[in-house]
Amino acid sequence: MSHTLARPAREGAVWIAAFAVAAVLAAYSGIAFALGEPRGTVVIPVAVALSLALGVIALTRFFVFVLIVLGVRASLDATKLAGSISPSGGGETAASWLDPSSMLGALFIVAGLAWLVAQGRRTEGAPRRFLPVAASLFLVACVLSMVGSLYFGTSAGEVVRIGAVLVMIFVVERLVAQDPARTPQLMIAVFAAAVLPSLVTVQQLLTGEGLVELNGSLRPHGTFWHPNALGMFCHVLIVAGVALFPHVGNRAKIGIGAVLALTGIALLGSGARGAMIAGLAGLVVVGLLQNRRLLLGLGALVVAIVVAVPAVVDRFADLAETRTEGGLEANSLVWRFDHWSQALELLGLNPVTGTGLGTTRLLIYKEVHNDYLRALVESGLLGLVTYLGLLAALVITAYLALRNTGPGRGLERGCAVAFAGCVAALLVSAISDNAMTSVVVMWYFAVFAGIALRLGTAAPRLGGTASPRLGAESAR
Repeated sequence: MSHTLARPAREGAVWIAAFAVAAVLAAYSGIAFALGEPRGTVVIPVAVALSLALGVIALTRFFVFVLIVLGVRASLDATKLAGSISPSGGGETAASWLDPSSMLGALFIVAGLAWLVAQGRRTEGAPRRFLPVAASLFLVACVLSMVGSLYFGTSAGEVVRIGAVLVMIFVVERLVAQDPARTPQLMIAVFAAAVLPSLVTVQQLLTGEGLVELNGSLRPHGTFWHPNALGMFCHVLIVAGVALFPHVGNRAKIGIGAVLALTGIALLGSGARGAMIAGLAGLVVVGLLQNRRLLLGLGALVVAIVVAVPAVVDRFADLAETRTEGGLEANSLVWRFDHWSQALELLGLNPVTGTGLGTTRLLIYKEVHNDYLRALVESGLLGLVTYLGLLAALVITAYLALRNTGPGRGLERGCAVAFAGCVAALLVSAISDNAMTSVVVMWYFAVFAGIALRLGTAAPRLGGTASPRLGAESAR
């Protein structure tokens, strides 16, 4: 009895101590803000306070910790301590180790790995090895890129951020393997995370405040560091939401429908052409797998956007021009072609393990805007091969999840289709965007990857077998 009572008492003491420290730091931050102190003086104490509180939650309620992390991560880039948005996404946009988003990523890696180790090795029901092996090899290639990196600290930070995404995949897989009923809760956290960024984007569009000028265009960025990151985040949520919509209850349909409307506005407003094309590719895959009538609706939607949203048409219209009268690039696509040749020249510095992750923007002051080329230049031939292997493993994981789910599997089928659509969107997005370094976007992609990994492991069930359902009427 004494041991039973002692444990809650110890947990209570830890909670009290953590929140006392958090309260002191929060109070200090508030005073600093009122006195007009620098941004770091205000943000860092709050970030440390929240990290302490989240650390306690991770120790005592790990699944709740994961839900909180997913709920807040999409809004944290707005708290970056320094830098400014540049048209090229150059060196000034590099993340700081003291950014709240970086601190949260480091905390999640430590907590996630510790939790996975504590679960022990599974004797049965372990996931197929395609994705774990491919992810491990890619991470090794990323670590090796640090050896010859010209900016070791920057490369180390990128490795940590990519590691956090991979840890998220396997944490989610293990959580769902232990209790499939956690899937609806994970979906709620993912879609809830889109509300604040979308509302901020709408506010920026309506008021004109907070817009950034990129290559002559004023564009919103929501709570993200760049409009393109906002666009990529939106296309992941849109593809997943459309795939899940037929498989959820009426109350969940209302919530997902609202998120789809908000993220749709945010995606169009962002002006991120690559994200729009990637989202369209993902929706085509969803339509082919789930309901061919969706393709007709998709065509009608594209026509409606062309007619009703001239700004989107203008974003694509300038692709017809290549050079301005002054000889400059007329659009970002031509700029990308010119820039890719510059980035490729860096390969000669270290063709085997690359110049180091995150170094291109510091060497030529521009982001790569092509993940295949980024993998080659920044992690060498080894990195490119393992990156392609990781993408192949994601495709195989999507196939296995689809094979093991059928029309009668409800939310599970929706998650499998959602992941297949998101993989298709990722393959397209990687051609012209920076998905690899848009870690905030990849965290949410990783949730669907983890669920799909679990679905691909489980033995196929007979049609009609019940599965967890989000917002189902029967759940009352």
